[in-house]
This record gives sequence, C-alpha cells and structure tokens, in this order.
Amino acid sequence: MISTQPTTENAIKTRRLAVFCACLLGCLPAFAADYLSASGYSGLGLVPSADALGLGSATMADVRAVPGARASAGHSIQLGFGIHDNLELVGRLATQDLKCNMFRANACPPNTVRDFSASMKWSLPIDWLRQHDASVAVGASDMGGAAAMFKSYYAVGSKSFGALNLSLGTAHAVGDSAVLRGPFGALSWQPTPWSKLSVEKIGDGAWGHAGLNAPVPGTDLSAWVSLSRNLNDSPLTPKQWAGFGFSLPLDKADTQSRLGAGASRSSTPSAPVRRLVRAFDPKDLGAELEKNGFFNPRIGSASSGKLVLELENTAYQWNILDAAGVALGVLAGAYGGTDKDFDLVLTTRGVKQLLVQGNAACVKQWLEAAMACDRLKIQSLNNRASGHEYADVVWTDNALWNFRPEIVISPTLTSTIGTEFGAFDMDLGLNVNTILPLWKGAWWDINRIHPVGISTRNFEQGGVFYASRLKQVTSRDMLHQLVSLPAINTQARLSFGTAYNVWEGKQIDTSTQSDDGRHRLGILTGDFRTDTLKYNNAKSYQLLSYRYAYNDAQTTTTEITQGKFWGGDTGFSVSQKFWHGDTAFTAYIRRTRMNEFQPIVSFAGLQFSIPFTPQRNKGLEHAALRGVNQWTYTVETKILETNNQLTGGFGELPKTGDTLAQTLNRDRNASAYYESRLGRVRSAFLNLSSE
Repeated sequence: MISTQPTTENAIKTRRLAVFCACLLGCLPAFAADYLSASGYSGLGLVPSADALGLGSATMADVRAVPGARASAGHSIQLGFGIHDNLELVGRLATQDLKCNMFRANACPPNTVRDFSASMKWSLPIDWLRQHDASVAVGASDMGGAAAMFKSYYAVGSKSFGALNLSLGTAHAVGDSAVLRGPFGALSWQPTPWSKLSVEKIGDGAWGHAGLNAPVPGTDLSAWVSLSRNLNDSPLTPKQWAGFGFSLPLDKADTQSRLGAGASRSSTPSAPVRRLVRAFDPKDLGAELEKNGFFNPRIGSASSGKLVLELENTAYQWNILDAAGVALGVLAGAYGGTDKDFDLVLTTRGVKQLLVQGNAACVKQWLEAAMACDRLKIQSLNNRASGHEYADVVWTDNALWNFRPEIVISPTLTSTIGTEFGAFDMDLGLNVNTILPLWKGAWWDINRIHPVGISTRNFEQGGVFYASRLKQVTSRDMLHQLVSLPAINTQARLSFGTAYNVWEGKQIDTSTQSDDGRHRLGILTGDFRTDTLKYNNAKSYQLLSYRYAYNDAQTTTTEITQGKFWGGDTGFSVSQKFWHGDTAFTAYIRRTRMNEFQPIVSFAGLQFSIPFTPQRNKGLEHAALRGVNQWTYTVETKILETNNQLTGGFGELPKTGDTLAQTLNRDRNASAYYESRLGRVRSAFLNLSSE
C-alpha cells in the first residue's frame, strides 16, 4: 500500500521549492508557458487545455506522478511538439521506477508499470471562437503500442473571462487506468503573466494546481514548475506532486528571418532590422569570401561583363540559403556602389545547386534596409532554370577544381525506451566521417564508429543489451558519384563499396521533382553480399517513394514508400513530416512482412531530425571540420499487436552515407521553395556575416 500522506521532510522541501520559484520568477520578465499535464497533453493539471502547444515549439517535462496507475507516484517524462497549426503531439514515458528490471522478482516497487505512448490534440481553427476568447479541442491520449492502459478520447472547450478561464469537457475511457472518464471541468486564474492557479474536477476527484514560468536568461529557453495537490484523497493521484519543464523554439533561424527580412525581396517590414554592408576594394573579393568560409572561390567575368562567382558551400550546412545570404553581403561590399550585374552559383561536392542573379547596387539596398529589389532572382539548379546561359567565362581566380577534404563528426546512439529492463538504456559513440573529394560530384566516404564509454548498465558487460553495444569499426568505405540532370529535374547518386562493416555492393538513389517541387518521385535500389555468413549472405532491395509537399515552403509533406527493404521484408510506410525552420518532425506508420507465409508486422514511430553543427562553421583553409547537416533520432513501437516485444529487422533503410535528399539541401531544393524563403537570405546576411 502506498501512503497518501507526505513526510515532514518532503513537505518542508515542497514549501522551500515554492518560495524559491516564486522569488526567482517574480524578478523575471513575463512569458506564456506551455505546461504539460502528467497525463500526456498540454494543460497545467489533469484536465487538458482547449489550446494546443505553440506552433514550432518543443516542450520537455518530468511530472512526478503517474495518474490512474495503482501506484500513482512516479515519473511522467514527456516530450511535446507543436507540429502544425493548432495540432500537438506528445510522447510520454510513465513509470514508478526508472531503473529496475521488471523481470526480476522484487526488483521493482509493487504495481510498477512502464508505459511508452503518444497523445495528440487538435484545437479547432474556428475564428468565431477565438474572437470570443473561446476554444474547442479534441484529442486522444495513450495511442500506440499493444498496451493502452491510460487511453481516452476526449473533447474540451474553454471560455476566458479576463484572468479567469473555465474549461468543460467529456471523455470516453478505453484503458482501465484512464484518468479522463466522463465529464470533467477546471477553473483557472492567471493573476500575473508568470503565474497560474487552477482547481479541477474529474468524476469524484478534485485537485488544485499552481504554476510558475519564466524565460531562462541568455537562452531561447523558457522554464516552468508546477505544484499539485489532491483535494479529496482521490486514488487516481498521490496526495501531492511537483513537475518541471522547459520549452524552446524549433525554428530559430526562420524566426530571425521573419523579424529581420520579411517574406520576400519586395517586402518592407514596418521596423526592419538594419546592418550596413562593409565596403572594400573589389580586388579583395576572394580574401573576403574566404574570411566567410568560401575557400578557393571561383571568380570570373562573362563576355557581357557580368560578374560570375562559383562557391562550394561547406560552411553553412543548415540551409544553403544561409550561404547565399552571406555571399551576397560580401559581393555587395565589393560592388554595391556600382551597377554591376552578377551570377552567384553555389555548389555541393562541385555540383551546381543554387543560382542567385541580380544587380549589386540593388541587392545592397535590400540587404541594408529591406528596400524592394526587383532585379534579384533566385533559382534551383536542380530544376530547369532559365536566364543563366552566358558566353565563355574568363576565370581570374581558381579556374580549376580544388581538393578540400571534410571531417564530419556526429554522435551515434543505440538506445531503448520504456522496456521492462529500464526506462531508458543507451550506448553513446561518435561517427567520424572522412570525405575526400575526387572530382566534380564524386567523393570517397570513410566512416568510423568510436564508442566513448558512456552507456547505461544494460549495455555494459553482463547487461541484456551488451551484444547490441557500439563497437569500434569502420562501418562504411564507399565511393559516391552525384549526377545532376536539371533538364529533366532529376538527380542520382551511385554508390559502390562496403557498408555495415562487411557488406560489399552497390546502390542507386534517384530523385525526380515537378517544376514547383511539390511532387517528388524517388527510386532506391541496391545489391550487397558478404563472405562472413554461410546463409542469408545477400541483400537485394528495391524501394519506390512518392513525396508530396502541401505548399511551396514545404512546411508539411507526406511520403509513401513501397517495396522491399534492407532486411528482406516487403510492404509500405506512410510518413507525415512537419518542418519548423531546419528542424523536421516525422510521424510514420509502417507495415511489412518477411514473406507471404509470415504475418504482417506493424509499427508506428516518431522521428526528430536536426542539423548537428553550428549554423556558421567555416572550418580550416585546407580542410572542413564540421558536424552533420541532419542528425536523426527515432523511437517506434509495435501496433495492432497483442505484445510489445522488441522486434528488429523490419522496414530498415540501408545506411550508405548521407541520402540523396539530405545532400540536396535536405529535400528542399526547388526554385519555388527558395523563392518562398527569400527572407532567410537577408537574415543570414544580418546574423551570420563576418564583421
């Protein structure tokens, strides 16, 4: 039996925490918090709010309760995202003990559970409600996985009366331990922008809650703490508990572009951010470009007198638009006082990717003061482009291709979440990737994995996951050739060599887009063999994919992939991707089976992708030292099953280096996309250029 009365020591600690937080937060500026409930959705207490997490925000929280469980004291560790307008997705790990092995007798406290699930909430986009300080939302908690002990479907509405907010709703409980069951309601009061109080009722239970929030000085984070108390000894929760969390924006770079540059070249914000272009002698153009990370720039002049620049981008891996903005600032510094026309070409592995055309004086005005510049044009060179055909170019600097290796360092992680062996187990290592350019579009790719000795006990010797630990090996040794056929909007990457330590073979990865980039068709096919196995020593896979973007800015995309995967299983996957600046969040469902005589295995997963390198990383003169432009972490669970047993080898995409889509500005390389994000070009000049 679990006692519902706090000890004297715990009560003193709780009071001290409340006083400390009140003193701290009272001295900080106001901020609207995104509280997360212990039940896996946004809201201060147990009742969900009728609003969703803010668009483009991420919130992490640890609320020290597992509401509805037989043992209700514990941890509800959550990660929530505002993935689309009025739509939130929250992943939740609920357990009473983070470390104990549930397969060992008496190793865990009585009635211990370990539940990993997701919840979604949609706040209806009804303008009439917003105009009357009201909102309505529908949602589902504890989705996915074989177990659904906390699952509920609910609807909730709210109405604000100044600082007071009344929320009423009803829920249909599916899981035996679901907290939301039948009618519920909450009344909250926000006396200051940094504090909130609420009382709520669900069935026969009643609770009181208090929350405090503030920005973290010197960072983009905001933090919050919450204190909750059970008012009538409801068995659903402990007598009292605390929670804390923090939020951060996922699209900082695009936020800066909106504040500093507007949406297009012709827009003029009411209060544009200003920065003067630093003028210098045009003969120093090459040196200034190198100062900003464009080593060995090719500088020439067309027969028409137009200036032609060709720059390899290794310094600005978040988005090639950042490279364009910095390069335009340098160009304007050299020629902004003249009527000089120019063509600026940005390349990847020597292959042309982006073309910016304009007039130096016009671009200088746009960069400095966001004044309209109709002579600025930006196009993708992966698509059919026009207006860049010119006569022979006389190169005055670096007429020949240059050799500049890259060392790419990134973390690698093998992990499990929410198993009976532990809440989170992992082994951490480093990927050290050496990239040696050979000729235009070709590079030799050598990847080494180096364990760093940071792991949980289950990945150490004698642990249940010891066989799956990271090992120091050369995981990849391959030659890649990138081919671009912009006349038919098509690119391809051919790869030859060794992957997965011992598998030797070849792969072809292709991408064909519509002119506006909304539609993309991809083919991935490969054959590999190994001599280390007597049986099952060949891999042959063929996958066809179709991706659709819902707008030119490609903020939301849907992709369907069908065929035979690396493991030999056949089937399909459907993924929904949400972009927030350079952060991508993907939810997917996959169904495959090994052969027609075996059952279909279904998974649902969440994937989080970020650039893992500084936004501006110049490297050295003769070598680039950087991180990856896309680091991805994925968690998935079996669905439509009666068990949650760990099942591997299904739906695996082969890892032979950066994918073709990743190489091509992370699948954002159409002219329509670049045009829709032109404000980011000016933002890069404002925020990333060298003084």
